[in-house]
Amino acid sequence: MNKLLVFILLAFLFVFCGCQEKKDSGSTDGKYAEFESKSHQKNGEEAAMDWNSVNAAREDEDIDFFLQRYGWKAERRGNGLRVEVLEEGSGPFVKSEDIVTLEYTTCLLTGDTVYSSQVKGPKEFKVDKSDEVVGLNEAVKSLRKGGKAHVVIPSFLGYGLAGDGEKIRGKVSLAMTIEVTDIQ
Repeated sequence: MNKLLVFILLAFLFVFCGCQEKKDSGSTDGKYAEFESKSHQKNGEEAAMDWNSVNAAREDEDIDFFLQRYGWKAERRGNGLRVEVLEEGSGPFVKSEDIVTLEYTTCLLTGDTVYSSQVKGPKEFKVDKSDEVVGLNEAVKSLRKGGKAHVVIPSFLGYGLAGDGEKIRGKVSLAMTIEVTDIQ
């Protein structure tokens, strides 16, 4: 509960400061101007919810642009995750608590590669029981051994507001190409 209150307070401060900055600079995007002008009149929880929905809409637009630019045909899941299965693989689908090994490339939506199994080695983790991001855990469950996919993970299913502490800053969507090389 305390984490929720801290998040709401931080989100409110973020919204309030962001609204003031936009107002002063005169650079408000017309599509989101109504939200930005009214958000400071709401209580913290309502403002945080509005802020989240506006940022999710902007992030969704960025993801659509990335998919179009790179020709990916990823389908949108209900939670915003995008998955395009490139190769089906064989055997049973990956399930929760399986230990999977992946070959992968992780990029920002700019197309810049930030991590790769060619540099860091294969990624091995226990599905839904590790520190891996929620979006990757969900995406691998769409595959079988030998399966490959393009995956776009919105920030809220990835590293969130904090980033990974290394190369991925906060509020960043990730594009990945993954291949399940082993399931245990």
